[in-house]
Amino acid sequence: MRLREIERIMKENEKYAKMLEEFDRTGNLPLEKILRSFTIRRSTFKALKNESKRTGKSMSNILDELVEKKLS
Repeated sequence: MRLREIERIMKENEKYAKMLEEFDRTGNLPLEKILRSFTIRRSTFKALKNESKRTGKSMSNILDELVEKKLS
């Protein structure tokens, strides 16, 4: 492979490389799901539930995507 191809592939997969680095450092896989209890407004729950029905995705997956876009 050429150097530019390698650099492009590394850039495209940087997110996954960082996840593996974290796993090596902490022993915790960032993609592993954990169960936590927290409180949200009723309107937030209703919006999540409607989006879940509309897209066919779970509410957890919708939250994961929103957090990734907003906080990452």
